[in-house]
Amino acid sequence: MADKTEVINVTEYAGASDRKGNDCWKLKAVVSWSDYPIEYLEWPRLNGESAFQLGQYRAEFNKGNSFRNKQGSDRDYDYYWNPISMNYVGAAEEQPPGPGSSPPPSNNGGQPSSSRASGVSSTADERRDRSVAISYAKDAWCAGKIERNELFELAGRFHDAMVNGFTEEE
Repeated sequence: MADKTEVINVTEYAGASDRKGNDCWKLKAVVSWSDYPIEYLEWPRLNGESAFQLGQYRAEFNKGNSFRNKQGSDRDYDYYWNPISMNYVGAAEEQPPGPGSSPPPSNNGGQPSSSRASGVSSTADERRDRSVAISYAKDAWCAGKIERNELFELAGRFHDAMVNGFTEEE
């Protein structure tokens, strides 16, 4: 269960690595709880993904650690917020590009033209599937069935099963 759900506006992105060395997107987004765009959001980067689609996303967040010297605060902007799902809503209102802006995505938003009907999922479908898999794994963690360090491993197994189907061994 998410601690917060809202529509955010992702304005910039850059390729990066998370703490475990996995590829991720470092996102800059306009959110309701801050007067300034936040720059600490990380989102897993799929293999072969060359661009992140800028625009508005309906995002679910878990409340993370408080910023340094902000323990015990009841203000949302004193905490890190970790996205657990992000679903593309649409293009954001036009904003002039600022210094350090990321290049605009390709004409098709960086998404392949294939469809699920052909057996290949689009980037949006892949993100939705990944979000669902993380949600299932998080439910198992909240129920005490797995440890926190097993969360992403289980999410990966859920995602693999969703994309490739279940096998007899599972």
